[in-house]
Amino acid sequence: MYFMYIHLNISKDINKFMKNYTVKARQRQGTNSIDLTLPADISKEFSITRGDIFKIDTVYEDNILKLEYTLIYQNKTKKED
Repeated sequence: MYFMYIHLNISKDINKFMKNYTVKARQRQGTNSIDLTLPADISKEFSITRGDIFKIDTVYEDNILKLEYTLIYQNKTKKED
């Protein structure tokens, strides 16, 4: 099984080499779930595709909410849009 950990709140040393990304939370019609869009550069760099499954942990400290996504299943079938 392939595991990958993506932590969006990266250390300061790495941040100077990476782009700063922002995403807008959107709600799907007919559901109470909220979607966050993964930027294309990140999905390409880490080969993240539709069907991949992530575990989400929330960390709330010093009035800052952090969402930590852990890839627990990587879809081996590439689907075309």
